[in-house]
Amino acid sequence: MAEMIDGTRPADQQEVTGLIAWFARNHVAANLLMFFIIILGLYSLLTIKRETFPEVNTGMINVQVLYRGGAPEEVERSVVVKIEEAVEGIQGIKELRSTASEGSGMVTIEVEEGYDSNQIMDEVKLAVDGISTLPGETERPVISKRTFRNQAINVQVAGDLDESTLKELTETIRDEMLALPEVTYVQEQGTRPFEISIEISEQMLRQYGLTLEQVAQVIRRWSIDLPGGAIRSDAGDIRLRTTGQAYTGEEYAEIVLMTRPDGTRVKLGDVAHIVDGFAEEESYSFFNGNRSMGINAMATEEEDPIKVAMAVREFVEKRQQTLPEGVQLRAWADTTVFLKGRMDMMVSNMWMGGMLVLIVLSIFLHLKVAFWVMIGLPVAFLGAFMMLPTADISINIMSLFGFILVLGIVVDDAIIIGEAAYAETEKHGYTLENIVRGAQRVAVPATFGVLTTIVAFMPLIFQTGRTAAFAGAIGWVVVFCLIFSLVESKLILPSHLATMKSSHGSKRGISDWIDSTLKNFTQNYYMPFLAKTMKFRTLTVSVFVALIILTVGLVQGGFVRSVWFPEFQSDYLIAEVELREGAPESLINSIVKEMDGALREVNDELKVRYGIEDDIVKNVWAYVNGGKSAQFQVDLLKSEDRGESKIPMKEIEVLWRDKVGAIAGTQKLEFRSMNRMGGGKPIALRVQGSDSEQVDAASLALADHLRGYDGLFEVQSSAQAGPEELKLSIKPEAEAAGITLADLASQVRQAFYGTEAQRIQRGDSEVRVMVRYPREERKSIGNLEYMWIKTPDGRELPFGSVADYEIQRGYNAIQREDGRRTVTVDSNANVEAVEPMKIVGEVFRNFVPQLRQEYPGVTVSMGGSSRDAQASMVEMFQSFGIALFGVYILMAVPLKSYVQPLLIMTAIPFGIIGAVVGHMVFGIALSSISFIGFVALAGVVVNDSLIMVHFINRRVAEGAPVMEAAIESGGARFRAILLTSLTTFFGLLPIMFEQSMQAQIVIPMAVSLGFGILFSTVITLVLIPCLYSALYSVKHGLIGMFRGGDEEVAEPPLVVNVAEPSTPGATPGGGG
Repeated sequence: MAEMIDGTRPADQQEVTGLIAWFARNHVAANLLMFFIIILGLYSLLTIKRETFPEVNTGMINVQVLYRGGAPEEVERSVVVKIEEAVEGIQGIKELRSTASEGSGMVTIEVEEGYDSNQIMDEVKLAVDGISTLPGETERPVISKRTFRNQAINVQVAGDLDESTLKELTETIRDEMLALPEVTYVQEQGTRPFEISIEISEQMLRQYGLTLEQVAQVIRRWSIDLPGGAIRSDAGDIRLRTTGQAYTGEEYAEIVLMTRPDGTRVKLGDVAHIVDGFAEEESYSFFNGNRSMGINAMATEEEDPIKVAMAVREFVEKRQQTLPEGVQLRAWADTTVFLKGRMDMMVSNMWMGGMLVLIVLSIFLHLKVAFWVMIGLPVAFLGAFMMLPTADISINIMSLFGFILVLGIVVDDAIIIGEAAYAETEKHGYTLENIVRGAQRVAVPATFGVLTTIVAFMPLIFQTGRTAAFAGAIGWVVVFCLIFSLVESKLILPSHLATMKSSHGSKRGISDWIDSTLKNFTQNYYMPFLAKTMKFRTLTVSVFVALIILTVGLVQGGFVRSVWFPEFQSDYLIAEVELREGAPESLINSIVKEMDGALREVNDELKVRYGIEDDIVKNVWAYVNGGKSAQFQVDLLKSEDRGESKIPMKEIEVLWRDKVGAIAGTQKLEFRSMNRMGGGKPIALRVQGSDSEQVDAASLALADHLRGYDGLFEVQSSAQAGPEELKLSIKPEAEAAGITLADLASQVRQAFYGTEAQRIQRGDSEVRVMVRYPREERKSIGNLEYMWIKTPDGRELPFGSVADYEIQRGYNAIQREDGRRTVTVDSNANVEAVEPMKIVGEVFRNFVPQLRQEYPGVTVSMGGSSRDAQASMVEMFQSFGIALFGVYILMAVPLKSYVQPLLIMTAIPFGIIGAVVGHMVFGIALSSISFIGFVALAGVVVNDSLIMVHFINRRVAEGAPVMEAAIESGGARFRAILLTSLTTFFGLLPIMFEQSMQAQIVIPMAVSLGFGILFSTVITLVLIPCLYSALYSVKHGLIGMFRGGDEEVAEPPLVVNVAEPSTPGATPGGGG
């Protein structure tokens, strides 16, 4: 480029050179470049993946081991601890979290950032496979990486069919859905696994002299398919096979259990009651009050959920026509409806923001110039679309918000080039050379202005933790847009301006009237006011410092709430209920009906209150799990269809909770209508220690303390008492008879849990074949007391003569973190009324020391979302520091000064003041999303100040006094700074006032950036000249002092390539 380093004006005849000049002369090259970006961008736009929220890389590896019938303590000791010891030495593991529950152990491994989770999973597999001491009753460990899948659509199958027929139909439909080209992953809901239960009474076993283990061995010997090789005959090979595998209850009944000496045979069906049905677990689902089974279709990482949902809907419509009468197939919970709504909302806000930017440009610039400046928007946007797949970014609510965020910023560079060229041609004539000269004069400061913005957004790209996917989606979009805005403004825009006819001439348009009005305001009001503020600069600076102190006071005093992980409305209403231990399983059914009825009452009340004809509650799905807990998922009328009142989901949640009230026999009852960025409850604390009784007692005390806070509800401790357990021990008499503890335990387990004789594949289903006592012989302690135990020599002794038992209270589940038993105390919070992190801070200051005195061996620390919030805060502040350092470097290089960049960066804290004021105006809490706006603000607000300082430096270099240079530069930059700030603010304005629930997550960032830029504009126009003057005076005084006297020494100013300040309004400021 042919930038003018010395600032002198070349002769009009001098030929311009450089890349800008070459593209300006070669219109074909400029247009081909533009069409190349547009065509590839459109192609990417049509093929790029769409999803509701960005894909979250959890970095989690799960190791699950089934130990059927095992109590939590047994699972912990025999399974979980051994897995933890095997994997704890693997490098790259950040944290180990384990849960030992009845019949199952789960170890969750969190991988450190920067490590390959696939490689870590391979190492985990090797370590777990090397464990040789797992109990024989455990199943093979299942090791999997927690992958991200997008919910697409649910399908419910219901009808007047028995459970077995309905399950078979559901599995058939599941397989047909999987055969669709668009569908690769489905999951059954509300179904129980098939099981063949062979029940033999103790009396029958004693009559035939058998044990359950002997019956199981007979089944394994006779129910078998075995290949026998082949006969190698001259005519060819003939395969040999033994086929005797039983697949149904009837076939198992025909197995010969024993043959008497007289030749009579006793078949299994003669001594056993065989049930070919389902596993003994109360798990089923209801849909709108009727029993049903469901299929959940999901989109994998590479799939578009919209295409998956469309394919499933078409399948359901066709398949319904082939089903018998009375059987319904229904698609519901189509999340793509919300996805389309969110995309439509974002696109409409983008269009509105774009139109507002165009209107602002048309007011301040001539329409032709404004039009060519606006061309930079689609070029930058489509260029970003072209590059998004390379960064693995999809179209989602956050990436779309990135486009809205950059609407007003992306045109700033084009504004600088366009108006500089316009001013140059207005002064020296409308020629290609003058257009290029105007562009070249501002190319360097404008480019560095864009680079400071890019650097400010870079930390979002490299952020980790829960907000990483959200921040990364925004960061990549903004960076790509700004890069292509540089390409468009430097290489394409000058060529378009060169082909445009001159718009100079008669000044009767609105832009000319605005121009003259602004010049009048600048000369008669702004510049005299600036002169007074500089005269009393100490007072001026003091006023701005007082604003900072006031803002800090507002935040610390609670006038502006702070919720690090914000809540935003969910697409569905969720409820969970869990029974207390010992409550009858039949209770869960009545609770489900009661809660369903209460929800219907809420629906009727709201219809009357808000005058809505349609049902607000569209579909209700309830899933009962194991007869002990149930979960509701409620599909509501879309928010845009709820009338002008827009009934908030929080109101529906509160009404439902009040209607249901407290339910006797439950230990957990939760309602949720909001999604949380933190994932879990907003307050989560973990209690650890070596003494489990102290840990449990401390956690219950902590939970009681939290219940005393207003605004907290659903406070729970994971140390809830579990079911009663019988702990068996051997009597000395049994030892004398040769009975070991292993003999006793195995016989009791076989009787009450059962022994697995076989596991067969029947169609697509895996079916377990269990041998056990009938249900009526294993439902009380009396059944155990009257059980007979067999000795090694074949004798039978009553249980009471060989064993004792002790009744103790057991555990529901045992949690462990990093190898230590852990109890979690968590709570929901009304974030509209309280600040969770402040409550956590108060608990640690005021209550935890007292708790530690009472329970010396106990430690309390943050857990769950509280710990994630703290870690996220630290990372955000680090990102902010890195962004500030990057911005400082990018200003220090062209300014060739260590101090002046710091002067320019004073705009940043004052921009944050504007952001806080914006949150007060809109009544929203400061959050991690707001802080992302603060980080972005750091790179945007300095651009106007950067070019203001350039202008002051230049006037000082020309010999003007500092006061005069500052005032003249302020007047020269007033119009341009106002223009760039207004384009950014108005680009964000529509999303700030968006009422739809889809927009709530992005509004805090829009408010931070929009109001921060407005306030920083005042700082640039008033405070920066004052601070420059003060800095110059201090430096002048220091130089004079070191030279020993009052000799006046002029500061050697910087000379950078900016337009001549003698032409007010000629060159606009940096990005708003």
